[in-house]
Amino acid sequence: MMGIVTRYNLRWDLTREKIYSLAAPTVELLKKLSGKPVEVLAFYPHDDPARDNLETFLRQCRLHHSGFSYRFYDPDRVPSLAKQYQVQEPYTLVVRYAGLQEKVVQPNEEVFANALLRLARPKTYAVCFATAHGEPTVTEKDRTGISFLSQSLEQNSYRVRDTLLGGPEPLAQCDVFVIAGPKRDFDTPEFEFLNKAFEAGKGILFLLDPMDPGQGKAFIDFLNGFDAVVGGNVIIDKMSKLVGGDFLVPLVSQYVEDHPITARFNKPTFFPVTRSVNPSSNPSGKYEVVPLALSSSGSWAETNLQSLENGDASFEPESDTPGPMCVAVAAEAKPAGPAAGRIVIVGDSDFVTNGYFELSGNGAFVMNMIQWLAKDDRFIAVRTRQPEFKPLFLTEKQRWVFLAVLLGFLPGVFLIPGAVRVLLRRRAL
Repeated sequence: MMGIVTRYNLRWDLTREKIYSLAAPTVELLKKLSGKPVEVLAFYPHDDPARDNLETFLRQCRLHHSGFSYRFYDPDRVPSLAKQYQVQEPYTLVVRYAGLQEKVVQPNEEVFANALLRLARPKTYAVCFATAHGEPTVTEKDRTGISFLSQSLEQNSYRVRDTLLGGPEPLAQCDVFVIAGPKRDFDTPEFEFLNKAFEAGKGILFLLDPMDPGQGKAFIDFLNGFDAVVGGNVIIDKMSKLVGGDFLVPLVSQYVEDHPITARFNKPTFFPVTRSVNPSSNPSGKYEVVPLALSSSGSWAETNLQSLENGDASFEPESDTPGPMCVAVAAEAKPAGPAAGRIVIVGDSDFVTNGYFELSGNGAFVMNMIQWLAKDDRFIAVRTRQPEFKPLFLTEKQRWVFLAVLLGFLPGVFLIPGAVRVLLRRRAL
């Protein structure tokens, strides 16, 4: 009997909204992958209630894919396996299919379905990190390196490499160029190369830390050409101390909802020593520029950088700008389309380094940026279904009928046969 129940696992969802069933896009993806096995490794703490909810979901997936299998592992009990799959936090799924794998953290149905979509439509995008200006390389594993970002990209079907900004090869082979924390200004040919890349429809991610007064003007002028204003300031947020942070590490939890990078993003992010970045107040009209993330209302943009070096941080109305302050913008050439160049500018690079990449939503935020810059459209929306409140309104006559059925007919269904049986037994005696 147990073998039959295990083999033929059937469920019926009788809710009007089908809230306990998989969404149609998820079912369709599972059927597309039915030619080969799908294996899920779930790294969840033992006896965690979330584990039961996930298993219910995975059982539903198995109903629509005969080769679907899953196993649970407590990352604390099998640290070697967790290290093998580079699992750095609990509530992580590793989804394997046809020699490929996707890793998702704290999954819901939409996140899981999009991992399946990337497996169903494998495509590799090249992300190239600029070097030669003091930027960290993709192989550096200390706190200031970006090896965690590199590994996360590779686990999501992106090819990662260091590159110099020049020549036909990078222009042809790279889909996204990342400039992460340059310590020196670029030369004119390098800016010209980035202009060519943008005109060719490539994506560019600028992560620009605050610089000493008089430095970095070439970056400011270049990005002003894309209707973006990079501030010569440092954002101060004393509210960060309430969550154990530093006033130079602003907490960001406000995001615009009408841009693909932030539309479904709701995790807090931290930007150590960041400057403001805003859309231009006098735009050229060539670009669609959208602010992405804002610091708290208690923050401000400090322009007296010398006072910060002396450990003094106080708001001065005559020179400082009160928050919320924008820390990241996205720009796209008009008209938007497959050939339009895209650029994202963030006033900090430290948030993607190994020391901060795994802090709250930092890693997910930069991954969203790169996905948009690469024009990686492997995404589907899965609507979260909730039970609808639909009250039943009865007329006076209907209420009396309902009451009669409830108090008369239904009890009689059970009482009358019982009474007949008692009478028959008494006559038999």
